[in-house]
Amino acid sequence: MESLKIKGRIWIETESGLNIGIGRARLLEQIDELGSITEASKILKIPYRKAWGIVRDINANSSKEIVIKEPGGKSSLTEYGKKIVKKFKTAEECFMKFSEDEMFDVPKF
Repeated sequence: MESLKIKGRIWIETESGLNIGIGRARLLEQIDELGSITEASKILKIPYRKAWGIVRDINANSSKEIVIKEPGGKSSLTEYGKKIVKKFKTAEECFMKFSEDEMFDVPKF
């Protein structure tokens, strides 16, 4: 018997064009925790310029602002941004549970 696993990637899409997948969700989480795009990019080992470009894209494609730049180089998530991250995490957990529950064995030929 050989085990089959369900694998895939999930993301959240909005009508306004916002796309949040695992990488963007992790970046938003780190910005929320650390209060800084710079620090978040260091933790995730991505260039600051790339992280800032992602943040600009997220805000540009969202119907509401998600990341706020504050004086002194600080950044934070809006309440809407926190809800988006929470929804993504919930969807990710549900998918992981589904994929674990739906593993099954098939006979080898």
